[in-house]
Amino acid sequence: MEISKDTQNVVDTVESFTNKQLQKKNDFSVIMELAVSNLLIDEYSQAVFNGTAFFKLSRKLNKIDPNDESAKNFKVEFESYLEQFKTNIQTIAEKLEDDKLVDRFETTYFQLTRGCVLNLIDLAHDFAIFKEMQTSNKEGKE
Repeated sequence: MEISKDTQNVVDTVESFTNKQLQKKNDFSVIMELAVSNLLIDEYSQAVFNGTAFFKLSRKLNKIDPNDESAKNFKVEFESYLEQFKTNIQTIAEKLEDDKLVDRFETTYFQLTRGCVLNLIDLAHDFAIFKEMQTSNKEGKE
């Protein structure tokens, strides 16, 4: 799939904001391109919100004692945002026309495996960085 110059410029800006720390840059680019070219802006915004929450919860969950009562609540939240983020990505990815990309997204993100969850966390990291950049730009303009 070809990524437009506009999308590539946004991704490059996000990457420079993070000092080249995007973990799933190519897939992040594909999702952004699909969302923009298919006018799935609301779905993309939801993916940014849910992905950011999912990523932050994943980091906090790793630091909590699994026997602590709050860990159960965090796990429920984590699983909820995981499903929402995965659904957002699936909705956007339905617009994929390249069979190789469809297969890769299916194998990488949409199976019920620990590996797919870890890949979704990596992808959510990139969405969280995008959200952080948006927020810092808004704060800078105010």
